[in-house]
Amino acid sequence: MPSVHDLPTLFSDLSGNWRAVAQRMFSVDHAIGQLQIPTRMEAWVLRQFGSLAAISEQRITRVTNRYTLESALFNPLRGQRPSSVAASDAELEQWIADELTHDMFANPLHETTADSFGRIYGEYCVSASNIAKYAGWHGLVIPNEPHPLRFNQAQIRDYLDVALRWVASAQAIDSNAQYPLITWNCLPKSGATIVHAHWQIAIANGLPYTRVEFWRRAIRAYHEETRRDYIDDLYRLHEQVGLDFSNRGVRSFIHLTPLRGREVVVVAAPAAAIAGSQAAQELADGIYCVLRALIDILGTRTFNLAIALPSPDQAEWQGFPVLVRIGDRGPALTTRGDLGAMELYGTGVIAADPFDVARAIKR
Repeated sequence: MPSVHDLPTLFSDLSGNWRAVAQRMFSVDHAIGQLQIPTRMEAWVLRQFGSLAAISEQRITRVTNRYTLESALFNPLRGQRPSSVAASDAELEQWIADELTHDMFANPLHETTADSFGRIYGEYCVSASNIAKYAGWHGLVIPNEPHPLRFNQAQIRDYLDVALRWVASAQAIDSNAQYPLITWNCLPKSGATIVHAHWQIAIANGLPYTRVEFWRRAIRAYHEETRRDYIDDLYRLHEQVGLDFSNRGVRSFIHLTPLRGREVVVVAAPAAAIAGSQAAQELADGIYCVLRALIDILGTRTFNLAIALPSPDQAEWQGFPVLVRIGDRGPALTTRGDLGAMELYGTGVIAADPFDVARAIKR
């Protein structure tokens, strides 16, 4: 079965057109890391990693997107490093139950602030205004179900619908609110300060949020250079090597340059940003399928999700898709971080092989 280390061969085996697309879009480099293992360490290395040879000579693959400049260093051995023992699901459930005994979002109508336009109500959730904002327009979608890992398809549809209606309400008041970003931090490891499930909505003015702007500029530069659709080529190239995961009519793929391990990208047509549309329901269904696959099949317990919406008025955003990125953040209750100086200021270091993720989800 292929792995990320086989990417050069997989790309070279593509048909001429797609081989050229792969070479234009991605740079793939290999390095070999060698080391000497002291005799006294051998028993520990065998217990921890299962092989002396695998540690003595390690293969590292670096994949870089030439247009977004996002890059990932892959070495699956990084996932076997010594770490604190991951909590069992029973321990996690007890911890969540204990946290929810002091649930700040249990009664959102009386214990959260409202936006100037009031609240947006859904069947399974309600909006609120974020009390400590990082944008002029910064709201919340608070589900009735507090447990962050318990949600069904209808609930995800409802959460997204309320978020989109919140965006529309803000933009109806403020013409400068141009660049919406909907996010979900699941459990504290992902950055959540409150365990009760909640989505955040922030709208930037002036300039878009940086990582979204990277993709917009990549789409424009690729089209100017090739007269081709960047997102379509990006998806189809992942599909060519078996990393696609499309469901409910929405295109998804396991990302070759993830920001965190097990990152899945979901792309939908711009029409999906229209509140109440069939396209929005299909997008919600695609997000639901990815999340449930990560949680139920791969054991994800804490994750980040971001939904970037195109600007409704800016000409340079015409044709920009709704872009969703979902990334696993590792064990939920560990005290050890998964982001260090290398990830923040250098390049992402990834232990999960995207081909392993694809096989697990498809199986």
